[in-house]
Amino acid sequence: MKRTNPLKIIEIESYANNLRSKFNVSLDEPFPILQLLEKFSNEGLLTVQYLEDNDKIFEENTPAKYNPSENYIYVKESVLEELENNEFRANFTLAHEFFHYFQFQVLDFKFEDVEKCLTYEDPEWQADEFAGQLLIPTNYILGDCDVDMLAAKFNVTKECVLTRKLYYERRLKRKQTLN
Repeated sequence: MKRTNPLKIIEIESYANNLRSKFNVSLDEPFPILQLLEKFSNEGLLTVQYLEDNDKIFEENTPAKYNPSENYIYVKESVLEELENNEFRANFTLAHEFFHYFQFQVLDFKFEDVEKCLTYEDPEWQADEFAGQLLIPTNYILGDCDVDMLAAKFNVTKECVLTRKLYYERRLKRKQTLN
């Protein structure tokens, strides 16, 4: 397991909203993560390479991987095929890997191997939280929401909407309990 610089949820949300703002993507439209990765690749800021699913670079059940030493995001071809077939799990995968790029190249985070760490120091948790924040802005998961409508609106899976909403509600309850 790795540990990195701590991040609060509000900081991650700010990064996600600032990215939307920088690329003129309003809070009420899907974030075009594949187009962003292609733009970064075309500008030489990052390399995205699509590889066969059975390539030895991938660990089992790993759809994509960021390699900081090469500044590459390696993506299984099946992830691209999912997007072409409007299977939007791939958007979460790409947003997650983009955050790893962001941790290394923009935030200049440091990483160390540890046996365990606090949640907010876990780079995988941070990347998951960022992907959720980027793809589904917080104001859409407040209160009762139509999961099917949000999944279609933001090009994500229903599971992504449900998970985002569940985690938000848990944090809200914890906050209320502390007050």
